[in-house]
Amino acid sequence: MYLRPWRWRLDSPRVALIRRLFDHMERNDLADAAEELLRHSAEDVVFQPHASQGQEIRGHDELRRFWTEFAAQGLQIRAGAYSITEERDSVVVSGWVRTIDEGRLADTQSRWVYRFNDEDKVVSARVERA
Repeated sequence: MYLRPWRWRLDSPRVALIRRLFDHMERNDLADAAEELLRHSAEDVVFQPHASQGQEIRGHDELRRFWTEFAAQGLQIRAGAYSITEERDSVVVSGWVRTIDEGRLADTQSRWVYRFNDEDKVVSARVERA
């Protein structure tokens, strides 16, 4: 269950996972968000994070390498969800992304699509500008 100040809500395991990811990302905790996502992803998962500028990232090791290099450049990224909905084999999130590069802020409205297999493992995750 996920507690909101005004009510209780029972989420599917897929939606609960995505809520946890966004809780990490709102706190600028990319390392924990990435590890949480990888624990629940297929080995051959395909990622397209906002920071990859359209580049596909395949598999667990490549995603870890990508975020390590991202952090080493001194870049920061935060994200938050306005809405999270489950649609067939996917969880769709509408929200915001803030990137910080050398003190410059850039805010973008975005849409994430996390696709799942029958074992509730993430098989693809992409973000697009809303």
